[in-house]
Amino acid sequence: MYAYVLALFVTVQSAAAPAQDEIKEGLLRAESLYYEAKFVESIQLLARVNDALAAKPERLQDKIATKLQLALANIGLNDTASAKVFLAELYALDPDYSLDARQYAPKVVALANDARNEQSRLRCDIAFQDARRSLSAGDSGTVLNTLQAMKPKCPNLAELEPDAAELLYRTGLTAYKLNDFPAALNSFRSAVKLSPRHELAAQYVELTESKVQLAGDKLLLQWQKNFDTRDYKAAASDYRQIMAFGENGSPQMVGHVMREYRKALTTLVESWNRACGGDPSTTAQIRNQVSDMLPEPTFATDLQAQMKTCAETSPAPRVTARLDSKTDTVVTAPPRTDASNCHPMESQLALARLKTRVDPEIPQAARAYIQNTQIIVRVKVRIDESGNVAPMEVTGSNVMINNAVRTAVEKWKFNPIADRNGPRCVNTEIPVVIGK
Repeated sequence: MYAYVLALFVTVQSAAAPAQDEIKEGLLRAESLYYEAKFVESIQLLARVNDALAAKPERLQDKIATKLQLALANIGLNDTASAKVFLAELYALDPDYSLDARQYAPKVVALANDARNEQSRLRCDIAFQDARRSLSAGDSGTVLNTLQAMKPKCPNLAELEPDAAELLYRTGLTAYKLNDFPAALNSFRSAVKLSPRHELAAQYVELTESKVQLAGDKLLLQWQKNFDTRDYKAAASDYRQIMAFGENGSPQMVGHVMREYRKALTTLVESWNRACGGDPSTTAQIRNQVSDMLPEPTFATDLQAQMKTCAETSPAPRVTARLDSKTDTVVTAPPRTDASNCHPMESQLALARLKTRVDPEIPQAARAYIQNTQIIVRVKVRIDESGNVAPMEVTGSNVMINNAVRTAVEKWKFNPIADRNGPRCVNTEIPVVIGK
């Protein structure tokens, strides 16, 4: 029976028996062999399971179960040295793993505790050496991250805190001299947290806080001026700096800016919904205002989602002109992109002429809407004589996704579509599939 199970484990199976089932079967059979006191056979089977799991980082629990079963089988053979090696590998995978003293024999629990303590000491020694190297290299960020992550479990790292605080102080001083007050304040505060008796760092915390407050006030006034005068590009730049200041103790400033943006955006959304289905030039103007105002595409996605989806007509056709060589005057040609001159075309035929395609960038807030599903957004477009695309109407169930598709399709480029009279514009509908 054992030979048959082992052969199943090492032989390539059919699609009905995937590899992960072989691993489970191997673990179950090895446990059964252990309870039958067939420790050598159990170890041989577990060694194969262990090898199979080596390249599967996602199978953490199976790896832990294999290490534990190998340790138990070796204890059954009175080979405590080998058992301890496997227990150490177990704690390297999961430092917080613990054995239930009610389920395992005292000698098993004691051996596991020894292995865990040795692994913990080894991990702390490695962290100590890494932190010391970072100190020597002047890498204050890595030192701080190591101390914050490992100090709760590695008391020996406390020895490095004074030196780390001094390095953070010097890092803050450099940032202070460069007028990068938010970064300087972070460093000074971290230095004081590590070494409360570092008087210079504590003094610079107070000094830098006043500098940050003054700079923040000036920045807020600058943002307000740009926002009120509708210089939204400059206001967006100020917004990003204000967000950075918010991470350093200026939540009131951030809150004010967020409220102002949301208030103005709410007004535009309400105007859009009232105008939806009416004059297309009005809705186009509102859409452009929303796009210009947003300091980042994902800002206030809850408000953007409230914008109704409404049909729009294409913008006014472009007028072309040429230079008459005989009269040396500019002659305006009648536009060819009106409805009467544009030829209706099936989407498959039009897409056969597609030269450049840009995929839509779906906002983070809308990604949950398409998770594990697929939707189709239909875009009625006009393709001019040069192959440029003008979306006229977007039909879909989510306004954020519709806007993302519209923006992408506007950047598409087609090879010019021509008949016997030369290049001409066409009207067509493009289905854009979003999701899996």
